[in-house]
Order: sequence, then structure tokens, then C-alpha cells
Amino acid sequence: RFTAEFDFRTYDAEGVILYAESLDNTAWILLALRDGKIEVQFKNEFGTKVTSGGKAINDGLWHIISVEELEHSISVKIAKEAVMSINSPGTLFKPSQGFLETKVYIAGLPRKVGNTLVKQINPRLDGCIRAWNLMNQGHSGVKEVIQEKQSKHCLVAVERGSFYPGTGMAKFQINYNDLDSAEDWLVNVTMTIRPSTDTGVMFALVSNETVPLALSIVDSNSSDSQKIIVTIGSITVAQLESKKLCTPRKVQVGLLVTKQELELSVDSRTERSNSEQLSILHQAMMANVVTYLGGLPDVPLGATLVTAFYNGCMEVKVNNRQLDLDEAISKHNDIRSHSCPLIMQ
Repeated sequence: RFTAEFDFRTYDAEGVILYAESLDNTAWILLALRDGKIEVQFKNEFGTKVTSGGKAINDGLWHIISVEELEHSISVKIAKEAVMSINSPGTLFKPSQGFLETKVYIAGLPRKVGNTLVKQINPRLDGCIRAWNLMNQGHSGVKEVIQEKQSKHCLVAVERGSFYPGTGMAKFQINYNDLDSAEDWLVNVTMTIRPSTDTGVMFALVSNETVPLALSIVDSNSSDSQKIIVTIGSITVAQLESKKLCTPRKVQVGLLVTKQELELSVDSRTERSNSEQLSILHQAMMANVVTYLGGLPDVPLGATLVTAFYNGCMEVKVNNRQLDLDEAISKHNDIRSHSCPLIMQ
């Protein structure tokens, strides 16, 4: 019968931990998180079921999770204590010639499956799993896949936040227009950053092949500081210098832009600008802009001053909404949505 046990750690509230299905796709079981709690969905010849229970476990601590198919039920335990016992007539998967063969997917779903679930879920999960024991065969099969992929290795210690490794970006479609006025729009970005390198695009709006607004970190001429700059196209419209940013401390950055004025703040310092360049941004906002975090897509040379990807931790709010990277239209696989390397002070 189906069994799985492992140690699990995450700050993510929703996503797929594992999904197993029969070779003919007629039976399956899904183990997932929703609102931080374990959820089980399954289907066999007798029907479908969805159940959730136990306490929220997205607290960044290690938890021992086990799922075991018993005679007439499926048992789910956290730290060896039962949190769910789900009645299950018949077996989940039918053995063939005495062997039980299943296909197992970790941290996601095969493409064709999304619509057949009992209850829809955002499958993206940023978490860490160790001490695998699948089908009582230890980590056989899992280890070989993970060892080859550096991006799949666990961070030793983590804290809440999102980590950008300097190799990619996330893309969002956000409406900045004021519903009360066709001409008015607002870009209000607040972020907490802890950069690991001294140059990179943190936030940008892209319109076709132009970059009408970008917020970037750049190296300054001084050896112990960096600059945070705001550019419209290839023109810098605001900048503030900050003492060496690549340290364990976190820095608060704010950017507030309307068609009349732009305000940049770093920690407790502020610079305002009503540059004529704002008219270029206004034209773009009246058309269509796409939001990027951590970098830019391919844009023509000279479209903007900084094109390097951001490397480090960053949490972003746009117009008072915390952006969840699991909800991005697209994001680079190496970006960790909900975990940052913890720096011991």
C-alpha cells in the first residue's frame, strides 16, 4: 500500500507537497498545504474525497509528516501523532502481479491534472524536505534527481522572505489605474531588501520594449556605500546613497509615483522629483505596463541604465498589497518565494 514519510519545513501557506497516481491515471492521492494546514485529496474506484486537519505547520520549523494507507483508511500524522484518519473503501492503487507501481510528483502537479482535482489549489510550493522514505524504500529514486540540481538543495537555515539568486525575475500583471479617474494612476511600492550584490533591478515597469520606470541598486563611487536610483527610460530622476547595503541588516525602500510627482525614500531619508520625464511615464501608464521584480526581460540596449538581475532577499508591497511570488504570471525556477537564507549575526 501507499506510504510516505519525511521531514518538512516551510513558510509557504499553500502548495502541493506530493502527488502520486496509478500508471493508468485512474487513481491518485494529493498531499498539500492550504492555509498552512495539511490537506489530502484522493480518488479511487469508489469515488473522491478531500479532507484537511491538524495545526498550521508553515512556521519555518521542521515537522515529521507521514501518510500511510491502512486497511480501510488513510492515516496522516505530524510528529508521529495522528491528525487525520480518512475512511477509504478499497485500496488506493491496485497492485499488478504482486507489485504496486505509482508515479510520484514532488512539489507540483503533472500538467494534465489541474482540473481533475476535487478542490483547486495553487500548486507552487517553496519548502524543504529531508529524510525521505517513499513506499518503504528510503530515498531511493528521489536522491538521484535532487543531487544533480543545485537549485533543489535545501538552505541550512531560513527566515521569512523571498530570495532572488541573481539569475531571473518574476512577472506580474498589476492595474495601477485609479478607478475614479481615467487619467489618474498611482504606483506605491514599499520593500524590505537585503542585497547580496551591489547592482540589480529590484522593481520595473515595462511597456513593449521600453522601461518607463525602474528602481535599482547600483554601486557608487564610494567604497562603503551603494546608491538606490529611480530611472525613467535611461534618465535618472531620483537617487539616494546608502551605507554599504550588502550586510546582514535589512533596508526599507519606498517609491511613490503619481503623474505629478515622484518620491523615493531609503530608511528615513527622502528625495522628491517632479521631473519632466514623468510625462513619458504617464504615456506608458495610459497604455499598458507589465510589472517585473528582480530583473528585466530582454530590452534593447540603452532602454534603461541597469539590466543586471537583483541578488538577495526582498519583500515587496505594491499599492498596499503584499506580492506573493507563487501568484506571479511567471517566475524563474531558482527564486525562492517564501524563504531567505538566514544570516547569523
